[in-house]
Amino acid sequence: MIIFQKQLSPDISIAVWQIAENEEYFWSSLRLLAEDEAKIRAIKLQRVRLQKLACRAALAELLGNPEIGITYSENGQPLLKKHHISFAHTKTTVAVALSNIPTGIDIEELSPRILPLYSRFMSGEEIADCNLNNLQELYYYWCAKEAMYKWFAEKNLDFTEDLKVYKNDNKGIVCNKYELQLTSFNIENKLIILCV
Repeated sequence: MIIFQKQLSPDISIAVWQIAENEEYFWSSLRLLAEDEAKIRAIKLQRVRLQKLACRAALAELLGNPEIGITYSENGQPLLKKHHISFAHTKTTVAVALSNIPTGIDIEELSPRILPLYSRFMSGEEIADCNLNNLQELYYYWCAKEAMYKWFAEKNLDFTEDLKVYKNDNKGIVCNKYELQLTSFNIENKLIILCV
């Protein structure tokens, strides 16, 4: 079910879905393209199938239409005619961004598991600007970079070199070329970041 929905501007809306439903609920309420349906049905883990279906249900809410015509780019990015979309998920919660401009979204549940990992995705400058004992701050960098990675839609980015986050300015820079606006939301113990 939708636990958060917001129209950020005339061009951008987001929805967050907390998964409480079973697969039958989603299959009976959504109409997907055959390719998309086949890809989801082929996923072995039920948890992952539910995440994919919940993303489409949240998107259907944003569109006001249960027909979801998702195709895929060469890189595996979901595509929708006339719109830009971005999906993200954590265990039982998904986030979806629908926009008229390129966008990326990420959602993460705050957990201490990130503490030993920050040096793998943060530059020295970012580490110096961050309170490393603050989970919210560490996840801000991780979520921002995940959202920026989805926005860029190309593989082989180095998270420490190619993705720069300026937390105090709510902006990110991709490949020293593209400047993105970052917007964050907290819902329960989760952080969501949208970039455009």
